[in-house]
Amino acid sequence: MSDTINIYGSNIKLPECDSVENAINYGLPRNQQKWKRKELPSFFNTVEYDKFGNLILTQQQEKYAEEEVRRCKNGVYAWIGEKLRFIPKRYYFYLQYYTLEDGSAPDFREADRLWFLFHQYWFAILWVLFIIRTKKRRQGASSQACSNILYEAIFYKNSNCGLVSKTKEDSKDTFTQMITMAYRLLPVFLKPKQVNKEDSVTELVFAHKSQTVKEGTAVGAKSDEGNNSKINFRAPVINVYDRGRLSYVLLDELAKLPKDVPASQMLSIILKTLVKGVKRVGFAELPSTVNEMTKGGGAEFFKIWKYADQFKKSPTINRGVRFFQPAYEAYEGFIDEFGDSVIDVPTNEQYEFLVSKWVVRNEDGVLISELSEDDIKLGAKYYVSVKRREGLDGVDLEEEIRMNPCNEDEAFLSAVSDCAFNSLKIKSRKKYLEDNPPVLRNVLFYRNEETQEVHWRDITKNEESFHWRIRSFPKNGEENKFKYDSGVKYPTRIQDGCIAVDSYSNTQGGRKYGSKASAWIGRRFDVTDPENTGRPIGLLYGRPLEKDSLHSQVLLAAEYYGYFVYYEHTSDDYFTYFRGRGKLGYLGRYPLSLIDPTKRSEAERHRGTPITPFSLTKQLDNGISFFENHCDWVDYVELLDNALIFDPYDRTSYDMVVSFLILISCLQEPVHTQQKRKEPMIKTYEKGSMQVA
Repeated sequence: MSDTINIYGSNIKLPECDSVENAINYGLPRNQQKWKRKELPSFFNTVEYDKFGNLILTQQQEKYAEEEVRRCKNGVYAWIGEKLRFIPKRYYFYLQYYTLEDGSAPDFREADRLWFLFHQYWFAILWVLFIIRTKKRRQGASSQACSNILYEAIFYKNSNCGLVSKTKEDSKDTFTQMITMAYRLLPVFLKPKQVNKEDSVTELVFAHKSQTVKEGTAVGAKSDEGNNSKINFRAPVINVYDRGRLSYVLLDELAKLPKDVPASQMLSIILKTLVKGVKRVGFAELPSTVNEMTKGGGAEFFKIWKYADQFKKSPTINRGVRFFQPAYEAYEGFIDEFGDSVIDVPTNEQYEFLVSKWVVRNEDGVLISELSEDDIKLGAKYYVSVKRREGLDGVDLEEEIRMNPCNEDEAFLSAVSDCAFNSLKIKSRKKYLEDNPPVLRNVLFYRNEETQEVHWRDITKNEESFHWRIRSFPKNGEENKFKYDSGVKYPTRIQDGCIAVDSYSNTQGGRKYGSKASAWIGRRFDVTDPENTGRPIGLLYGRPLEKDSLHSQVLLAAEYYGYFVYYEHTSDDYFTYFRGRGKLGYLGRYPLSLIDPTKRSEAERHRGTPITPFSLTKQLDNGISFFENHCDWVDYVELLDNALIFDPYDRTSYDMVVSFLILISCLQEPVHTQQKRKEPMIKTYEKGSMQVA
C-alpha cells in the first residue's frame, strides 16, 4: 500500500515500493544512511564513438546506463536517516547528475524533495501551465528549474526550452553557468549530441539522443528518448517568446523585472506558446523572491500569484498553481546530517552535529561564526522569525522579511520605501481586513421635520456614490445631545469624539473636478473601552453634485453624535453654511496643539484647523505615530490604500488621509469642560449674622 503525503495543501500519493531491500542505503547503519552522489564507474573512463560522432557503449556500460535512465524516468526509494523516502524522477536527476554553478553537487534536502514531489504532482495535471514559487533568498530554486530544463531536453522529443531572467545579463549568466556548464558535465549516456558549437553562449541544439550498441550492432534512438531539442535564453521584454511552441521555460525572478516590463503581461503572451488550442504543449516555472511592491515587478508578481490560487478555484484563473515554503525550511545552519530541517528545538544529536559544523571560535574562545551555540538551541523557526529581526525597523526590517519570509503574507509584505508611515504594519492590517471584513453600515442622516431630531437610514442604490460608512452609533438615548449657551446651540458629547473634514474648493461641478470630499467620525480613546475607542468609526467620501450636500451630512452627523466638527481652514463656505442654520456652535475652533507654542498667546482661533507649516507637520507626526502604534484600530481598507501612497508634499491629492490626520490630531486635543461650582464665588450674609471674636 502506497503512502499519501500532504505538501502545501496537495494530497500526493507516492508510488508503491516494490522492495525495501532494493532501496538505496538498505542495510547500512543509521549514521551511514545519507544521500551520496554515486561516482561514475571506472569502466566509463574510456568510451568510443563511431565516425559520425555517435556514442558506442559496451554491454557493461549499457547495462549501467539503462538502470540510471530507469531511475531518472521513474524515481527511486532510498533509506535516509532510517526513513524510507521516495526520490521523484526529476529530483533524482538533480541530485545525481546536475552540477551547481560552483562545480559542486546538490545536497539532499527534505524540503527540496517535497518541492519536486509537488512539481511532479501538478505537472501531471494537464490544465496547469505553470507553477509560481515564492521563496527565500539563495534557496536553489533557479538551479532546480535549470535542471528541469535539461531533463526536458534529454528525455522528451522535440523539446524547445528557454529561460528569461530579470535582465539580459542575468539571463545569459543563468544559461551559461547553470545550463551549459551542467550539460557539459553530464555523463556521456545522458548527454544529447550537440550540433551547434560547443562553446555557444546563446543556444544549445541537440540533434538526437546518443546511440548505443549491443555486441557491435547499432541501435537507433528509442522513440521515447529526446531528440531535436534546443535550449536558449532571451532578454526580458514584453513579447520575449511570442510565437512558436515552448516545451519548458524558466521565468526567473519575475518579481524583479523593471517597471516597463509588466510581468503579468509578459506571462500572458508566453502562456500562448504553451498551448495548442486547449491542449497543453509546454510548462513554465516562475521562482522568485519578492521585490518592493510599488516599484519594479513586486506588484506584478503578486498579481500572477493571486490568480494562481488552487485553493480557491480549479482550474485557476491563469492556469497556474502556487507554491511556498517558509524560510525556516532548509535554512542553512539548521539542516541536520540527513537533510532534514531543524525547525524547532534540536535533539541532542542534531545540536551536536550543527554546533560542530557551524559554530566556530578562535583560540581565545571568541565567536567568529554567525551562529552561536545559543542560536542553534533556538531552532530555525525562532531564529529566523524572531532573532534575526530583533532591533530592525523600516527598510532594514523590510529587507530581512523579504529575504526570509515565514509565511505568504510576509513574502508580499515588503515596505514601501517612500511611504510616510509604517507600510509593513499598514499592509499587515490590510491583509487582516481582507480576510476578516469589518461590519460597516452604509447610511445617510436626515432630520425629522416634526421633532427636528436627526436620525439615520440605510442608503438606496442611487445613493451609493456618496454616503457614510459607519462602524458604530451612539448608545440609545445618547443621540442628539446639545445645550444652549447665550442663545447658541452646542454639542454636549465633545468629550466622546469629534468629526474632521477635508472639503474641496469649488461649490458646483460635481464629478467634473478631481478633488473629493472626505469626512471622518472618530471617538477619543477611553481606557475602559479600548476595543471601540481611539479610532475612526465613520467615513464619508465622494463628490456630491453640490457642496451643500457635504455640509448637510456633516452637520446632521454632528448633531446626531453630539460632536464638534473641524474643517481644514482652506475656505469659509462651511462657516457660512453652519451659521446660516444657527449651528455655528458645532464648529470647533483651532486646536491648541496645532498652533505653534510661541504664537498661541496672540493667535486668533478660527473655526476649523490651521494650514500653517507647524500644523501640517504636527498632523503628519501624529499620523506617523498612529500607524506605528495603533494601525490595528483602522477598519477602512481604502484609508490603508491611500496611506501607502500618501505624499505629504501633495496633500490635495489625498483627501482621505488629510481628513484622517485632522481627525486623530483633534481626537488628541484635551477637552476642557466647565465645572459648575458647588459654592458661589461671592457669598452674601444677612446683616448682623457675622460674629466677631
